[in-house]
Amino acid sequence: MSATVSRSDLPEKSGGGLSPPQPFQGRAAPKGFSRARRAGRWARRTTFLVHRWLGIVLALLMAVWAVSGITMMYVAFPETTREERLAGLAPLDLTGCCERALLPPAPIEAASVEMLLGRPVLRWRGPDGAGLASLDGAALPAIDAAAAGRIAAAHMRAATGGAAPAVTVAEIDRDQWTVYGRFRQYAPLYKASYADTPGTVLYVAGLTGEVVQDTSSHERFWNWLGAVPHWLYFTALREIQPLWYNLVVYASALGVFLTVTGIYIGLVTYRRRDKRWSPYKGLALWHHWTGLAFGLFTLTWVFSGLVSMNPWGWFESQGPGEAVPNLAGRPLEPADVETLYRALAATPQAGVVSATVTVQEGRAYAILTARDGSKRRAALPTLAPAPATAAELASKARLAKPTTPIASAALIAAPDAYHYGHKGTEPVLPAYRVIYGDDEATRLYFDARTGELVNFVDSATRGFRWWHLGLHRLDFPVLRERPVWDAVMLPLLVGVSLLCAIGAWMGVRRLRKMARKTN
Repeated sequence: MSATVSRSDLPEKSGGGLSPPQPFQGRAAPKGFSRARRAGRWARRTTFLVHRWLGIVLALLMAVWAVSGITMMYVAFPETTREERLAGLAPLDLTGCCERALLPPAPIEAASVEMLLGRPVLRWRGPDGAGLASLDGAALPAIDAAAAGRIAAAHMRAATGGAAPAVTVAEIDRDQWTVYGRFRQYAPLYKASYADTPGTVLYVAGLTGEVVQDTSSHERFWNWLGAVPHWLYFTALREIQPLWYNLVVYASALGVFLTVTGIYIGLVTYRRRDKRWSPYKGLALWHHWTGLAFGLFTLTWVFSGLVSMNPWGWFESQGPGEAVPNLAGRPLEPADVETLYRALAATPQAGVVSATVTVQEGRAYAILTARDGSKRRAALPTLAPAPATAAELASKARLAKPTTPIASAALIAAPDAYHYGHKGTEPVLPAYRVIYGDDEATRLYFDARTGELVNFVDSATRGFRWWHLGLHRLDFPVLRERPVWDAVMLPLLVGVSLLCAIGAWMGVRRLRKMARKTN
């Protein structure tokens, strides 16, 4: 909390504002008053002063963080989810296709067959980025503004089932809703703005022809009051990554220090025998009360916000590492990609909008995905159903980390502490969970239907889960479900917002008073 109280806010004998009362009022200290006690008095007074002036600098920002957090409870930053992307894809149609496919010369690490403007294409990813390849022999047209408009219109028709309204398309480098670094791999981007009631805007990747972002007027409006100020996500600042990162990290670190000093001041000035329990009055009294009530929650949120930035590599995970190549058994080869699209041409799959080739235990499979997001594994080249078996899942557990003992392995049908959804998202279930007996207590989660590795947990990700997600969102099993989560989170955020807003106003008032004295 930011107790920027002036002497005029206090009774004459209350100790003179945020500084502790002077013990001897100009008289000589008793002989027994040691240097250590003098140092303690100096440290206490310095704490009061540092909290006051640091509060003037940071209280307004912390108030913005708290108030915008309320908005973020109900409106998230725009994002095209996997489900939204699939809803805009057309069913696969490889009739008469694939005798003269034009595959990229670069190594392919992942590949999916999808439709683009009525033509089957291969969307691939390699060590140097992503790309698009033709499967029907004809060269792909350049994805310019006109093509992007047609792609966006096809997405709208498939997703909504109706005609696409009038659209305006413009090429952009980035804007407020595509400022994430990951969007740069798709450059250029084409922004398709629709004249519909929701104010829909779709962003089409010039590199791959995918719809990679979508927003509505509702999301855009509320995010200016939510995620944008909360994350300091202003385009001009966010695109300078080192500046933005360091600003958030060090502002959060100072916010932690401000809150700790505020809690200390609140406790040492708490007077149990006083009718008000406080030596302050006016706004300072309210700041003291709200600080005593909500100071700990303020500390929880500002610290967990700092953790979200993974400062100084606190929770730097090494990832699944050797588990990925161990599970594959061999790299993906061009022949595997060819087998996939030829199998789809020979054996049409009704309702499938995306088909991905994957290598598991040295064998290539097709992962077939329907528009509703449901997935199934099929054998290649026949495309016969090939769901993962219990014996195969157990084999994967051993292959992933062959020299590490397995502490437990089980099929789970319900979320657990590390594999769960949040605010409407759903985890992959049923899942095969493997917990290893290593120092990291590593966990791997496999999709029990397709055998794919879908989640990984080590000590770093576990720490991030509790110190950020747990504390920042109160993301604990007993509180996760709505409306319980809202009933707990909302009053606490309102209290913290009030605490920080009062501190900010007290800081403004002190600065105004100082300005009047200067003039």
